[in-house]
Amino acid sequence: MYDFIVVGAGSAGGHTAYFLAKNGAKVAVVEQYAIGAGGSGAAGAFISPRIGKGGPIQRWTNEAFRYCVDFYKDSPYFYPTGLLRLPKDGEEFSKVVMDVEYERKSGGFFFPQAGVLKAKPHLESLLQNIDVIYAKAMPTFKDGVVEVAGVKAPHLILATGAWDELLDVEYLRIGKTSGVRFDLRSSLSLPYSIHQKISISANLDGIVSIGATHQRLDTPSRPQPPSMLFEEAKKMVGAFEYEIEQMYCGVRSSVNDHLPIIGELARELPKVKNFKNFDFGQIPKRNVSIVGGLGGRGFVFGPFVGDMLARHLTKNEPIPKELDVDRYVVRYLKKGRV
Repeated sequence: MYDFIVVGAGSAGGHTAYFLAKNGAKVAVVEQYAIGAGGSGAAGAFISPRIGKGGPIQRWTNEAFRYCVDFYKDSPYFYPTGLLRLPKDGEEFSKVVMDVEYERKSGGFFFPQAGVLKAKPHLESLLQNIDVIYAKAMPTFKDGVVEVAGVKAPHLILATGAWDELLDVEYLRIGKTSGVRFDLRSSLSLPYSIHQKISISANLDGIVSIGATHQRLDTPSRPQPPSMLFEEAKKMVGAFEYEIEQMYCGVRSSVNDHLPIIGELARELPKVKNFKNFDFGQIPKRNVSIVGGLGGRGFVFGPFVGDMLARHLTKNEPIPKELDVDRYVVRYLKKGRV
């Protein structure tokens, strides 16, 4: 018997399990394939802030960035290379609002605190003292206890990313976006990582990574071939010699407001006539939580949301309304679906 079962050992699940255990909970992780598989395994794990004109997405991304830079600072798997963010075609930087440390460089913004994380060994180190069971998750519920892959707990946490087969709620849908990364063995020496249309890492132990989020899988647009990454890389840094060491493919999860989703799922949806006076904190909850929707910044948001959910579940600390999964309950009810 455990206190929590976390399904998924990617960034969302790995960090959540780590912080739950740090707060004294007994945790088991159930993972179908491998630690850092799926979207987390394909990620370039570029740790960078978001630029823009302000608003919730930029504000929460950059709060998470500041948090994770501090969290990763002592990790042997984090490389503080700095990152140069260059404007894409037609992108205008004149009205950008900045709330993180930066320098102006080469027509873009240079972030000295940014860097690259070696994602898989980082996640493995987080889970080294946590029980990980490798099996396909098929939860069953009985008398307030959930059982998955032979282990039991009173609370289940879904950290399954784009694999949403276990998410059986009508008010939330998970978007799916494909991503591709190549690790290239090369002597190319960059003074820092660069992001424009794609991302190129500084040379780490003879390996340069190039990667990009490719295409939303729920839209009919024509997919971009992986060769696009090499074409864009040459535009950014010029021609360079390389050998392909490894290609990674994965699917990232997101929701339509592009913010993480954190919190307990509703057991039933009430009928609401007066939204102004209704207390959504009184929505009946089941013993299932979700943490995900991290999009293309899985390792920026991962520690931030994992710690937030762990503190909510172990210390009853509130989740901000802009990030709480209940925001989708509210939207669903306001549309008159119930």
